[in-house]
Amino acid sequence: MTQITVDASLLARLHGLAEPLVFCDERGQVLGRFVPDTIQPTADDLEPGISYEELRRRSETFQGRPLSELLAEWEKRK
Repeated sequence: MTQITVDASLLARLHGLAEPLVFCDERGQVLGRFVPDTIQPTADDLEPGISYEELRRRSETFQGRPLSELLAEWEKRK
């Protein structure tokens, strides 16, 4: 992982790292999100963002492949 040292000038532009930040490029496309270590997540932050009914529906309709098949395909690509 890359480590970046934040000087006082950048720290000021980042609002003192007192709240979560969203980093965007010049076009407004989201590059990533940053949550300072000083902020503890709440239960709402840990929710999946979709309903349990939708999670259940997805798990019931999922049609995966056996692990042995996936591993065999992966071995062929090496």
